[in-house]
Amino acid sequence: MIKKINSHTILFIGFCINFCLLIFFPETNSIISLMIRLVCLVGLLWIVYLFFKYLNENDNNHSKNDIQNYKANNTKKLIDSAQSQFSELIQIIFNTIKGLNNNFEVGFYLFDDTENNYRLNESTKDYFVDYFSNENIILNDLIKLEESKVLYQKDIPDQWSSFFNDESIRGSECIIFQHLLFNNDTAGFIIIRSQHFSEISKKDKIIVKYISDLFALFIKDLDILDRTINHEENKSQIFNLLTEIKLNYSEAEILNKFRNLLNYLMDYDILTISMIDGSNKVAKIKLVDGIKKDLPEKDHFNINGTINGLPYIKNSLINSSKSNYDLYRFSSKEDFNYDYNNFLGLPIVIDEKLWGAILIERFSNKPYTSSDEILLSLVVRSIQSSMLWHYEYQNIYEDAIKDGLTGLLNHKTFVDRANEEIERAKRFQHHLVFLMYDLDKFKRVNDTLGHLYGDYVIKTTANIIKDNVRTIDLVARYGGEEFAVILVNTSTEAAMTVAQRIVDNIAQHDFLMDKEKVNMTISAGLSEYPNDSDKLFDLIQYADEGLYKTKDLGGDGVTIYTAE
Repeated sequence: MIKKINSHTILFIGFCINFCLLIFFPETNSIISLMIRLVCLVGLLWIVYLFFKYLNENDNNHSKNDIQNYKANNTKKLIDSAQSQFSELIQIIFNTIKGLNNNFEVGFYLFDDTENNYRLNESTKDYFVDYFSNENIILNDLIKLEESKVLYQKDIPDQWSSFFNDESIRGSECIIFQHLLFNNDTAGFIIIRSQHFSEISKKDKIIVKYISDLFALFIKDLDILDRTINHEENKSQIFNLLTEIKLNYSEAEILNKFRNLLNYLMDYDILTISMIDGSNKVAKIKLVDGIKKDLPEKDHFNINGTINGLPYIKNSLINSSKSNYDLYRFSSKEDFNYDYNNFLGLPIVIDEKLWGAILIERFSNKPYTSSDEILLSLVVRSIQSSMLWHYEYQNIYEDAIKDGLTGLLNHKTFVDRANEEIERAKRFQHHLVFLMYDLDKFKRVNDTLGHLYGDYVIKTTANIIKDNVRTIDLVARYGGEEFAVILVNTSTEAAMTVAQRIVDNIAQHDFLMDKEKVNMTISAGLSEYPNDSDKLFDLIQYADEGLYKTKDLGGDGVTIYTAE
């Protein structure tokens, strides 16, 4: 502070001296007098230059500090403004990671600008440390990495205690570290702890990276909305909408939410949201609000020569008040008579690909203004982000719940879904049938033809099973060459028909790959809820007992469990 006062004082005194000399020095025609006045003028200009240069440098220093603090400060502010959705996002992150492996434990950290460190926001275990110093050497090295990083306890035994408070170190533990970005700066990070390094796969690292990208997108869009929207009521409405939207919403549910928002924010007679098809020549109507006359057959229309096709053709914002368009709304077959309308349209781009378009129309002489353009642009951006969240969530969700080889439910998800089905069966008092399948003599295939052929057999078997049950039934790869099926609201007699059909179809199928052909058989066991038991563990165990009885009888069949 003293340094700043002295600088200002020196400049001010110099300015006053030069100014006084310039004004009050006697005017004469002598060379000396002219030189003194010239020096005073140059000195005065130089002092003014230094003064403004000093102020500018000072402002720049402040700006740099402000920029450095802005991201961290706004991260918390934005999170607070959409807390419910942020909390849900955290839960999805945790559930997804636990879905990868139930033994994984997760810690979520966010930057705290008041303490200049990373604070624990939420965790699945209490042994995660409460905070990380911003000066932590290992942390700073990890934050520089773009991809997820695996750290092994045996490689950093001395630093392990900086991550965890517990003393129960096995030596086989490891962590996955992934930082979370906001405006290309680290807003926080995720730490995933595993008891054994063999439990972490390449797929796990990829999914964790997906999760971090999803978080960054969420924060970025809230920031843009916060800085762009001046009207507090409109800002509140958009924020509320984003808070309401669940990441597991369907496409239709998301679009309906935005229809309600647009109905509140914009004045229109017709709202149309459409999606481009693979040919980039035809679009399909996904949502219409308002007047629904003259809609095309099968909800498809050519984008060329139509008002609704303009956002696709122009690939930019379209405002009819700024150009004259003599076009049909959807096709030349229209018979809807109206005075020429005003319309506003925008393409919808998701993950840098043209997804669809939005068009609002009103049958009045009131044109859409620049403010309307800005507001629609912000809404469309929110649509784009929400749809991207939806698709990213589906990708993450699919990876977390599905077996990577077959695309069937994995073991953990099957157990979770099976418990849900049992609870539902209790409520509605209907029956469930549990089927356990195991390929006969599968080890021989791996030993003689190799693991790639074995994978082909497992994938083909999975497809045969899936093709012979309903969409409401559950099919999972239970482990190795073993499969589990739950037939919903099905009697034992009807289930036997299905179970035997699967057995027969596999026995009749020619497994052919790279000119190598084998024939396979499969064994199955069957148990029934609630007659055999109302507990999942028992039902799986009883179906397994039936399965092994089939094996004892030579395989290639189905055995119904009977209590001895």
